[in-house]
Amino acid sequence: MEKKLNLSTEQLDALKEIGNIGAGNSATALSQLLGRKVNINVPQVRLLQLGKLSEISIMGKVSGISIAISLKILGKLKGGMLVLFPQKSALSMIDILTKRKIGSTEVFNLEDESALSESSHIICCSYLNAVGQFLNLYQLIPSISATSIDRIDKLAKVMIKRFIKDDASYILPIENRMLIEGTELDLLVIFLLEVESLNKILKTVGL
Repeated sequence: MEKKLNLSTEQLDALKEIGNIGAGNSATALSQLLGRKVNINVPQVRLLQLGKLSEISIMGKVSGISIAISLKILGKLKGGMLVLFPQKSALSMIDILTKRKIGSTEVFNLEDESALSESSHIICCSYLNAVGQFLNLYQLIPSISATSIDRIDKLAKVMIKRFIKDDASYILPIENRMLIEGTELDLLVIFLLEVESLNKILKTVGL
């Protein structure tokens, strides 16, 4: 995993298909939860070196405050998942979940964190189902989720070390653009996979 991975257009398209399936599953599940129309598109999926997560444009400034909802992946793949919201999108999502007017939430309380964690857990499960469909692995189990609030650069380092070993060099971030009845939200769904599990995905896309 030390070598630089140069994926072909076809391989990147295959990875993006995981994102598209996961986004579709997530939109359906959130729509049922909220009783609202939810659309999610996936502008980009890529393999990214660990140290470059904060460079993704939708996360904003490196020093900005973000919320990460994390869980472990159990079963046929080993690692973890993150749903990472920029602050503005997190606040808007909380307003939607708690049926407040958009712009009402300015700080996070425990009830807000719980609501965001629940919806993010749904997103994680939807993406795990997508990976299971793509790889024909149907024994992927999500753990109970945990919520962390900190600067984006600190969150990335702490979460990555929690879930994968030092010999892993790449993660799989999937950008999501969500539209909930006129309100636009950005988030990242990030797979933090141990080397063996990442190789299973790469083998599937022909690497």
